Amino acid sequence: MRNKIALVGGRIHTPLGLAEALLIEGGRITEAGSSVSRRAEGAEIIDLKGRTVLPGFSDSHMHLMNWMESQELLALKPCRTIDDVKAVLGSRIAENPLLEGEWYRGQGWDQAFMGRMPNRNDLDGLSPFNPVLLTRFCGHVAVVNSAAIEALGLTSDTSIDGGVIELGEDGEPSGILSGAAVRYVYESIPYLENQDMSRLLEKYGPQAASFGLTELNSDDMGMFGYDFRRSIDFYKSAKKEGNLPFRVRQQFSLPSRELLLDFLSEGWQTGDGTPFFQIGPLKLVCGYADTPVELGAAVHEQDELNELIFIAHSAGMQVAVHAIGDEALEMCLDAFETAQLASPGIVRHQIVQTQIADDGQLNRMKKLGIGAVIQPNFAPYHDTAGPKYRWKAWNPWKTMLRKGITLSAGSGAPNEDLRPLYGLHAAVTRQNLDHEPNGGWLPEEKLTVAEALSLYTWSGAWFGGNEKRRGEIVAGRDADLVVLNEDPFLTKPSELWKIGIAMTICGGCVTYRSDDIGH
Repeated sequence: MRNKIALVGGRIHTPLGLAEALLIEGGRITEAGSSVSRRAEGAEIIDLKGRTVLPGFSDSHMHLMNWMESQELLALKPCRTIDDVKAVLGSRIAENPLLEGEWYRGQGWDQAFMGRMPNRNDLDGLSPFNPVLLTRFCGHVAVVNSAAIEALGLTSDTSIDGGVIELGEDGEPSGILSGAAVRYVYESIPYLENQDMSRLLEKYGPQAASFGLTELNSDDMGMFGYDFRRSIDFYKSAKKEGNLPFRVRQQFSLPSRELLLDFLSEGWQTGDGTPFFQIGPLKLVCGYADTPVELGAAVHEQDELNELIFIAHSAGMQVAVHAIGDEALEMCLDAFETAQLASPGIVRHQIVQTQIADDGQLNRMKKLGIGAVIQPNFAPYHDTAGPKYRWKAWNPWKTMLRKGITLSAGSGAPNEDLRPLYGLHAAVTRQNLDHEPNGGWLPEEKLTVAEALSLYTWSGAWFGGNEKRRGEIVAGRDADLVVLNEDPFLTKPSELWKIGIAMTICGGCVTYRSDDIGH
């Protein structure tokens, strides 16, 4: 049974202004005001001592299972040279030697710091017999060693639809893979068993809750072998077993007509599910912009993309398409427009990232009613975005809001840090944690604190069709809340990421409590 909880002595942000107290009962907010009524009798009274209460944070796009697994992989994000990458890999091999044929895996490198992409020659001397997979921070590019190339059966003649296998000067695979070729590698590695995933969720789920998160929109179908039935059963069981400290809204990556039709044949619709596990959108990957010569590498041909989006749209299913590059965005908009003309209807479709978009494309998004899930933590990495002539269109967040495009925000974790306050900092400053670049990248596109917080609260609820249930602190709404040690509205923008989380409450249950808040 959920506890009755009264929060008093705080700065509680509601649509009507600041309140000092609120009462939680039966998993819902029952009242908020200057004090709590007699209904609070028998409640646990928590003195906030001036702390701030906001709606719980929603991450609109991430990869939960991948993020949890990544906590145990090689951490390559701090690497600034290829020698750094080799040192991290070498240390793991020395400390934890694997059986021949088992995979060493890591994530987070960025060639922008290293001067070039790592390749198989950099890895072969360290691991001649065990395959190695090291994924770039974006998740869409990776490097493998010769043992992996052999295990995967990759040759100069191998072709993977929507993927790139780069060839070296010798005409053989260099070890650098992108797009669907990276997914091909993941599909070739044995999937985790449910018991392994349960262990990860039990170990790292509380850590996600400690970041103030109460809802995660997660694309982790690859971890389930693209078996949607297994995914649904796993999360429902996790809640019954008490291992789900947040709500999960599953983004179903079903990248083929057959997979999508199989899913729809079961009668599933966006919004179905339970209070803690909800059917989200069809998730597709269209393309990305990642090198100075790319406008966005297409994963699907236009006709295929048109068909997948039309099938989902005509069935009333929400669609979220990952598109970074402007050419990929154009393909998405064409597909959405084709679907809406053939089957008119209002569905809250999304473009994930939307990092490069010109004014005409943004006008089309508004006209078509397409929203955007932005990833603020990516913004400081503008130097990997592409040709300088397109940087003026890099992450045009303020412009999108002014045009009336609905935005929400996600981390893309494990590709970037899962903590929403890090994303809040990036959205408001357009800088990394070292205050670079000076003044922020394209400072005219900075968001206000209120705008940025809305991306992680109300907008996340709206895209899930839950705006009347959560996303604001109002009587009758779900008690999904985060208690902060400082008020973001009173904090220097450069210090936003340092704000401490004192408590997280999801569905009326305390899922995280710091040691310094009353018990």
